[in-house]
Amino acid sequence: MNFKKNTAARHGAKTLLAAAALALAAGGAVAQSNRPVTVIVPFAAGGGTDITTRAMQQGLAESLDANIIIKNTAGAGGTLGVGEAARARPDGRTMAMAPVGPLTTQPHLRELPYGIDSFDYVCLAYSAPTVIAVKKDSAYKTLEELVTFAKANPGEVTFAVQAIGSIPHIAGLALADAAGIEMTYLPVNGDGPALKALLDGTADVFIPHVSFYTSNADQLSSLALLQKDRLAEQPDLVTAAEQGYALDFPIWGGLVTPKGTPAEELTRLETGCKAAVDSEPFQERMKAVKQPSAYMGSAEFAAFVKDKFDTNRKLLDKAGLLSK
Repeated sequence: MNFKKNTAARHGAKTLLAAAALALAAGGAVAQSNRPVTVIVPFAAGGGTDITTRAMQQGLAESLDANIIIKNTAGAGGTLGVGEAARARPDGRTMAMAPVGPLTTQPHLRELPYGIDSFDYVCLAYSAPTVIAVKKDSAYKTLEELVTFAKANPGEVTFAVQAIGSIPHIAGLALADAAGIEMTYLPVNGDGPALKALLDGTADVFIPHVSFYTSNADQLSSLALLQKDRLAEQPDLVTAAEQGYALDFPIWGGLVTPKGTPAEELTRLETGCKAAVDSEPFQERMKAVKQPSAYMGSAEFAAFVKDKFDTNRKLLDKAGLLSK
């Protein structure tokens, strides 16, 4: 009788231990799925890329059921932050909001620890036109006034630029070439520092994308929108084309992960990105900054990056900026 009781007790203990192990495993799985996801922004806080990424934060968190950590790693024209993402573990827990410059222009200018093949592509999250911006009380009220002064005073107009070879820099070069002017370039680490340079008089002009311009419209004026047609969201912005300069230089960006991210994780992140772009907070933010919404899925975004990589190489070659 005692033997039977002991056997029953041992069997009951094993059952409890097995149940506890299953519960622990289940708990571990939940904890695993809820581990934080870090999104690296390769520019300073407050810039256009940062604004757009933070607008996606809530939608990503809800879709991925994870805490989304925004990490700003500024420097070297965005290549420090994008390079950090390339070196991360490919487990779906690190992404970067990679803009056009660090992905498709900077690799042509110097040796970098990454290339376009260093990543798996999650989604294109935004594509925004750029504007030629000056501070509100600038002496330049129109693009023609800026051009007229620059022609008479070569090199005296200072242009704050995030990095040599970035889209704003290439746009500035294109303007200088089209208008026959010279400007002095001031390197900065993002739109926020560029705005500061304008306000303290260190720089005269810079070229942010439209969401940053709109978010700081109380301090900035636009001399020209750099696309062919006026923006439906801001029809009062006069285009460069209307003023005789056929300039079209959008800034786009999207989420990337380190190469080798498991297919199921990549699909999960792609789904999360689409949900974030479609989310009410993101769409409301785009309306608030009067920026058109844009999205591409993983495969389309990868092909798009490859095409722009080749196209921008030709632009840099024409500008005499290629390193090889």
